[in-house]
Amino acid sequence: MKNNMKHNEKSPCSVKITPVPEFITCPKCGGEIELWSDEYLTSCFYCGHQVFKKENIIH
Repeated sequence: MKNNMKHNEKSPCSVKITPVPEFITCPKCGGEIELWSDEYLTSCFYCGHQVFKKENIIH
């Protein structure tokens, strides 16, 4: 079987996405907290409240 990809092309499965930080506001205390783009849950540094990505507005 012959591969149709050129030698220098990468398969879509081999592409790595680097996570980036997103800053959100804690709905309980209003503190600004960091949530990485590959995370769905974090705890607020200020009050300990568990914050889900979809629970907040990302700014």
